[in-house]
Amino acid sequence: MIFDDDIELALALACEELQMTRDEMIRLILREWLEQYGFIPFRQLHEGSDTEGNA
Repeated sequence: MIFDDDIELALALACEELQMTRDEMIRLILREWLEQYGFIPFRQLHEGSDTEGNA
């Protein structure tokens, strides 16, 4: 998939900063957008995770 130049640049910069591939970044952005707008449920943290009880 090809995006406008400004989006391609932003993707490239985000990939470099987060050390992710372009495909991984697009999947992450799409998943977070779909979760934010309620199209898919938020991922649940495992009950025994290290983040339990932390704000």
